[in-house]
Amino acid sequence: MKKPCRAIRRALLLVLTAAALSADSRWHLQLSEVSLRFPSLPPALDGYRIVLLSDLHGARFGRENRRLAETVLAQQPDLIALTGDFAGSFEQLGATDELLRQLQGAAPIAWVSGNHDWAGGALPALRRMLDQYGVLRMENRYLPLPWNGARLILAGVEDPNGPADMIRPEALAAQLRDEYPDDFVLWLAHRNDWVRTAPALPVDLILCGHAHGGVIRLPLIGGLLGTGRRFGADYEAGVYRGERFLILVSRGLGSSSPVPRLFNRPEIVVITLHSGRGGRIE
Repeated sequence: MKKPCRAIRRALLLVLTAAALSADSRWHLQLSEVSLRFPSLPPALDGYRIVLLSDLHGARFGRENRRLAETVLAQQPDLIALTGDFAGSFEQLGATDELLRQLQGAAPIAWVSGNHDWAGGALPALRRMLDQYGVLRMENRYLPLPWNGARLILAGVEDPNGPADMIRPEALAAQLRDEYPDDFVLWLAHRNDWVRTAPALPVDLILCGHAHGGVIRLPLIGGLLGTGRRFGADYEAGVYRGERFLILVSRGLGSSSPVPRLFNRPEIVVITLHSGRGGRIE
């Protein structure tokens, strides 16, 4: 009986240690910096910096989200991209309000909806808040974003939880390319499955979240849990390549799962765009 008891104690110790590490790491932000090079990016846009935030889910980092806001502002972004799931309930609106109040005016802020934004009932109130702070609501639309005498085309799509009769992403992209056939296109979305669902989408860079980094992350393995809490995560974090685009998936900031984030620190992603051949990661 001694060996099983000892084994049980060791297992329990490992579980408690992992839980303690998880609880501690939930509030320690990780700044991930990525440089991406594209031949379609105008030379005048070389060095353009984007801060990507996703899946806040009402989380707070520091009092009134000051630590999160200060970290974003310190990056001196040219654009702040919010890729959904910022207020899945009325209770989560406060954390988003605190963040936007501090980011307002630092750079253009663009937002797209996430599945929890639609499901939680707070979307109309969230939209009013976004308008109050001058946030660009990219609700199945696109627009030219001027910078340094050049431009990129910013596009954003609603989450599939939106209305059934809304325009399909492929149709929106086709309209965009009819109007801007050669411009660099930055595509904002919430879900992370574009390599599988639309591998030939005619855009250059997709930014998204949704997968929460696989919730639990293990060395050499990566994320363990896919969306819907299924075992096995695909496209859960980092940069992936479609037929015509690169896609960058943020691990996000908060959580909507009863399973705690483990070895998976909340992530702020800073993307620097460079002009030149290769479409490569540096």
